[in-house]
Amino acid sequence: MTTTAEVPGAGRATAGTTGSRLLAARAWDLAARAPAGSMDRKAAGCAAVALAESSTVQGARKVLGPLWQDDVRQAALDLIDQLAAEDE
Repeated sequence: MTTTAEVPGAGRATAGTTGSRLLAARAWDLAARAPAGSMDRKAAGCAAVALAESSTVQGARKVLGPLWQDDVRQAALDLIDQLAAEDE
């Protein structure tokens, strides 16, 4: 299982970004368990990077904006929403 310490950017976490870092760690875990090359793996990896590099869920959604593969972007956005909802 991926820990928060293994998430890129996790070392920069502050009190306000801890939530997105924990969501990023959950997304990394999902990516690691998904079959190689699958849409689930691509989406979870993109979601994990976006969450690790953002201080908020909304910021992570914006990070994914320029992603050129529409299907991967939408799947990653859906996963971010799902993870955020589970965290509430």
